[in-house]
Amino acid sequence: MKGYPIYILVSNTTSFVVVSKFLGEFFGTATLMFLGCMGCLDGFDNATTNFSRGIIFGFTVMVVILTFGVVSGAHINPVVSMAAYIYGDLSCTMVLIYFVAQFTGALCGYGLLMGVAPQAYFDQALVDGYGSCVTAPHSSLTSAEALAIEFIVTGILVWACCGVWDPRNAQHQDSVPVKFALLVAAISVAAGPATGASMNPARTLAPCVWNNSYHKIWIYFVGPPLAGVIMPIVYKYVFRREVNNVNEHTPPTPREQVCVCVVHNNESHFEKV
Repeated sequence: MKGYPIYILVSNTTSFVVVSKFLGEFFGTATLMFLGCMGCLDGFDNATTNFSRGIIFGFTVMVVILTFGVVSGAHINPVVSMAAYIYGDLSCTMVLIYFVAQFTGALCGYGLLMGVAPQAYFDQALVDGYGSCVTAPHSSLTSAEALAIEFIVTGILVWACCGVWDPRNAQHQDSVPVKFALLVAAISVAAGPATGASMNPARTLAPCVWNNSYHKIWIYFVGPPLAGVIMPIVYKYVFRREVNNVNEHTPPTPREQVCVCVVHNNESHFEKV
């Protein structure tokens, strides 16, 4: 061991790896909230649209996957971490660690945005609706309809994650960041006017806390997590197939290279360790 760099010894320990993954999820989710919600902020002589908000959130996800995908898998969403656990790609202990990182990262990311942007923009968003980047169902929807929409769109996202984790896709990982950028953008543009297309309890909670605005927040803590439990079970036992020929595919590295987020719509008052 003499002469062996101390940082290499430390970085190879289990504790260091766990801390690294925690920080990857923390800063990844913080980036999602800061950059994504900045794109939802009506201010600086810019009026956002549902399309612009969807695109911004989608490509923010791409940035996070490119940065932290090899570190923690860039889940940035408790629902994705739940699905990874059910799918067999994440331990129970790491799921809990990811949860803490994601929720605290979301709170810090949105808080940083409020710290650097004029307060007047956030105050005006509360006058016009439920707050900047706050997800809430459109007034034309019943609670059951909004719950169903959040369950379905989150299920689509979770199935996409399961498809990426499928052993048969081990050699098709290079374009995953772009694919998820377009996927999240498509879902966000489609479902944004209805529910804000959250798909992510951490993404929903942070703006609610900072704006003290909690209109029907329970929908976003029931629909997406329910999809995060049911959909990976269905995919795992109906669609997933193992690769028996080791020469046909190489093992995925890492297998949990995915993430999640969503868009606020002003019209919606709105792997193992």
